[in-house]
Amino acid sequence: MNYNLFSSTELVLINDPMNSRAKLDTGTHCNYKCSFCYYFDKLDEKTDKEVIKKRALKLRKMGMSEIDLSGGESSIHRDWFEILQYCREIGFTSISTLSNGSTFSNREFLLKSKEVGLSEILFSLHGYDKESHEEMVAHKSSFEKILKAIDHSHELGIKVRLNCTVTSKNVGAMTTYAALVNKIQPLQMNFLPLNYWDAAKNYSSENYEELSHGIKQAIDLIDPKIEINVRYIPFCFMQGYEKYVVGVYQHIFDLRDWNIIGYDVDTWSKDYTSNPGLEEYFEIAKKKRLLTYHKNKECFDCRYFNICDGVEHKISSTQKVYPVIDKNNARINDVMFFRHRRDGDKIEKST
Repeated sequence: MNYNLFSSTELVLINDPMNSRAKLDTGTHCNYKCSFCYYFDKLDEKTDKEVIKKRALKLRKMGMSEIDLSGGESSIHRDWFEILQYCREIGFTSISTLSNGSTFSNREFLLKSKEVGLSEILFSLHGYDKESHEEMVAHKSSFEKILKAIDHSHELGIKVRLNCTVTSKNVGAMTTYAALVNKIQPLQMNFLPLNYWDAAKNYSSENYEELSHGIKQAIDLIDPKIEINVRYIPFCFMQGYEKYVVGVYQHIFDLRDWNIIGYDVDTWSKDYTSNPGLEEYFEIAKKKRLLTYHKNKECFDCRYFNICDGVEHKISSTQKVYPVIDKNNARINDVMFFRHRRDGDKIEKST
């Protein structure tokens, strides 16, 4: 039985500013072949610009004011500049893209992208050196290109954030990776323990014990001025580091990244004429949690039961969890309980 059926019932609706940034799906076409990619079997598929524009307008009508273009590799779309311009024309105040950095290593291409509307890039930097990164993304010269693109972005005043998918291939060198992050100085560092969505379900299962150990090592060394998020991992593996964990409900209030309701506009979002309310945001998050994550009975007494997503379905029968039992049997039901304490305040007991 999936005890996530009960894990959202006691969550508190809080009055924090909600994320108004959405993911704009530009299609799965990509020039790299990362082994852990969700779309590994669809990398040659291209999406027409009119479909992309329709998605953008739908997101704008539902109240989203910022946009993250994501594929695949959005910047290799043949209508890349037209898509950027359209997003600006319909009123998005911030336009970001998720990128492997290949096209942006060309300074003139990046400069033109900025002039058309691009203001931020979330770079997918998975390796800590040339050999490790090339192995992760299966593309020669990828490490040099992404570092060059990051340098160009800093020079041109384009905001830089980083994503790192953590697997057994790079987790053993997270201290070296942290040193690279400190040199780059991104606004935000996102650690993404390997997940198994879509085509990535064929990837060999890994354990959270190993992945979380490496992530914690990196967190300890990263410049405290850099905002850190750890996504797709149960809270029990991040004890002492809970304030960095971001699950599907925390995404609603994660102002630098996409909002759960705007992630897959074709699946989750109906035709809105106004901004949906918080209750609807929570309902979408609940559906997403049930679709993707699982909790066994042993999780039921954990203090993180309500705010934790659990483990992915693929590994729910093999991955051991470590429920954290509060002596007063108290559960945390505020999804922003730890996020409010990012300044290092002592963790308080749930009430």
